[in-house]
Amino acid sequence: MPIRPLPPLGIYGDLERAREIMRAWQPLDQLPPDTAEIVAKAIAEGIARGRQHGLELGQCHRAA
Repeated sequence: MPIRPLPPLGIYGDLERAREIMRAWQPLDQLPPDTAEIVAKAIAEGIARGRQHGLELGQCHRAA
């Protein structure tokens, strides 16, 4: 699954949160730095997509 670039808004906060999540998952400590960065970006993408989905749901609810 290719990792898409994150939207420009919130990327730094999402990446920092993703790195916090990775530090909490001890088996990920054994990953090489390049692989760890890929995992962090994938987690950050999930955070960003979840936020976007929440915003879309909120807009639909407001329009209804």
